[in-house]
Amino acid sequence: MIDGVCIKCGYMKTGTSVKINYDYQKSDLELYEKDYDKMIHNKGLLKPFLLGCLYIGYKGHLITGVLLSFIELTAFYYVYRFFEAFAFNYQMVFGLMMTLIIWLFIRLLLAGFLNSFILYLDKKSIEKNKKNNSKNYKVILVNHNSNRAFLLFLNIVICIFLFLIFLIVMSLF
Repeated sequence: MIDGVCIKCGYMKTGTSVKINYDYQKSDLELYEKDYDKMIHNKGLLKPFLLGCLYIGYKGHLITGVLLSFIELTAFYYVYRFFEAFAFNYQMVFGLMMTLIIWLFIRLLLAGFLNSFILYLDKKSIEKNKKNNSKNYKVILVNHNSNRAFLLFLNIVICIFLFLIFLIVMSLF
């Protein structure tokens, strides 16, 4: 130790480390996704259930998340309109209740397979990154840390904007 810092490992007397030791024995997906174990074993299902397709944007795939969120919103709109058309009494309550039941069912299905879908998207992203940066792609994978709160906010704003445009166009017809 020189001045309280280990030259080999970077450990300091305060308990922190100066260098970051990369574990290159891990697979590329494990380096890219910090919570790979949770995703591969499908343990953290609360976030995918609550966020639905927004979870894809939260994990760093903004365009796919926005498109699937928009499709989800329009599908729920059509489901609501479908059930509203067949109920004469208490139209709004019946339509909202059936839409809520279908929403819960779809969210349960999404919670089951969204982690696998995101790992597939991450794998494609890693292959693209490996092709473009063949020399230092492992360092890029380790340092990958997207601002998830901003991506989630951006995903919500873009999806609401697209849905409002959809509603305006639908009101014209």
